[in-house]
Amino acid sequence: MALIPPDIIEDVRIQTDIVNLVGEYVKLEKKGRNYTGICPFHQERDPSFTVSPEKQIFYCFGCQAGGNAIKFLMLIENLTFVESVRRLANRAGIYFPDPEKFRDHKRAAREERAWKANAQAMEFYHHYLLNSPGAAQAREYLDGRGLSADIIKKFNIGYSPAAWDALLSYMAGLGYRPGELADYGLAVRDKGRTFDRFRNRIMFPVADAQGRVVAFGGRVLGQEKNQPKYLNTPETPFFNKSKVLFGLNLARQAIRQAGYAVIMEGYMDVVTAHQYGIYNVLASMGTSLTPDQGKILMRYTRDIYMAYDTDSAGVKAAARGLDILQQLGCRLKVISMPEGADPDDFIRENGVEGWREIIAGAETLLEFKLRLAQKGKADPVDVLAEVLPNLAEMKSDIELEEGVKLVASRLNLSWESVKGEIRRFKADQRKIRVKPDKIAKNTYNIIKSDHTGNAVSAAEIGLLRAVVENPERLDYFRSALGDDFFQEPLHRDLYQAIAGKIDRGEFDPPGLLDELEDRAAALLSRLVMEAADESNISPGRDTEKVVNDYINVIRKNLQAKKRMILLQELAQAEKNKDIELVKSILKKLQEIR
Repeated sequence: MALIPPDIIEDVRIQTDIVNLVGEYVKLEKKGRNYTGICPFHQERDPSFTVSPEKQIFYCFGCQAGGNAIKFLMLIENLTFVESVRRLANRAGIYFPDPEKFRDHKRAAREERAWKANAQAMEFYHHYLLNSPGAAQAREYLDGRGLSADIIKKFNIGYSPAAWDALLSYMAGLGYRPGELADYGLAVRDKGRTFDRFRNRIMFPVADAQGRVVAFGGRVLGQEKNQPKYLNTPETPFFNKSKVLFGLNLARQAIRQAGYAVIMEGYMDVVTAHQYGIYNVLASMGTSLTPDQGKILMRYTRDIYMAYDTDSAGVKAAARGLDILQQLGCRLKVISMPEGADPDDFIRENGVEGWREIIAGAETLLEFKLRLAQKGKADPVDVLAEVLPNLAEMKSDIELEEGVKLVASRLNLSWESVKGEIRRFKADQRKIRVKPDKIAKNTYNIIKSDHTGNAVSAAEIGLLRAVVENPERLDYFRSALGDDFFQEPLHRDLYQAIAGKIDRGEFDPPGLLDELEDRAAALLSRLVMEAADESNISPGRDTEKVVNDYINVIRKNLQAKKRMILLQELAQAEKNKDIELVKSILKKLQEIR
């Protein structure tokens, strides 16, 4: 991220009214101190999107998107941080210098070097496959899969030698250190030595939408014991698999021309499709699609077909991915592959015409989910419960009416009973979405209070909300619990960021949002909105009692952990017949009680 001078960011935030900005994209209605509207980031009918003019923050209780004005423009216009600040600066008449003047050149240089290293590794693997006698078996394998020389070149498919340091030696000649290659995911550190991550594998380079090589997938050659069939580059500071789709750089134009994209599961599925002239295809970097991948797809089309394998894992992955895409607003269909076949097998056996026929016969999302649910459940009520989330996500009245007809017909239920269940489901979701801590507020029953986790997680959320609502409580929490009492890493990171700002007298939630990673920023936005909301809806509640209940839950959890450690030490002391240590541990256990 560019290092924009803090004073420019501060000026932009101060001079941008978030209500006016959001109002250009969302129809807002004033409710109390805040404004609400239909969320622009996911499909919904009942407004869960809230904007606070007082706090200059937005938050959606449905999809958990949140942040300040800069973050809103980043999300709604798909901009980088720098682009968003620049757009808002121009909007407010604030001078914004050339980004090159304050760009983070060190980080940019590291990214460029990582991409270059991957590109040079790709060239090494590809050249080795085409020219080395040691890659003869790999060439025979690819020839047996029917891949032409042109396709191998188009995807830059390669082969990683079986040696432990073939790539390391080659890259050393280009000036790369072993530690660097480990940071990029090309090598592995283990017990003081570094060696090639990929050995004796067919190599598939993975590029981002701009065509930069960011990772690899390696298919093992032969039947090596204790080796996974596919080995992928691990997540690194330069590669996040949830934001990459294999083949997208080659499919973008074809997707626009065809009007739809087909998501497959494996590298070979995509490569074989290209071999047969089917170009609007890509693969997810794992077993299930992520929201980030869905948002990337929606830059090119909203019409998505899913073609996963017919095994149980493939079907489950397809179902998870479809739900994510529907929530984002995509129009979805599922290609049902013949039993035991994947797209690679099917296309090679049936050709382009067969593929067009199976595309034409694709099921709608609802048909697919119904069929899937009916396989494992005999009771129509149980089946209906499985598809209610999908019915509730339907965007138009016509689509919903057709969905109700289909479900009623398949399950032998009346239309009205299905509609009634949809209404009840939506009502329940609204309760969860708008008041996630309602039970805790009214009864202080912390154990049942928070839909996001257990009693300790709920108590941690409660304390974070309390310190956001009143920063002066920080000293009280420290005196009661110390500074290191959070169990959830996300909660701990956010607490430390807030506490650091409070200690320096700089706590300003909208400003802090720019310094946090996305999940922490979204959580802070939620807490700020809930803290403001609580002060309005429950002025007479015993706030301090709630806070002390949260502290007690966390304290009991810390004591339980300490007790468990002492019991383990006691067992070892008894085993060693160390009488004095046994007495000491028993005394500590008594103190905890």
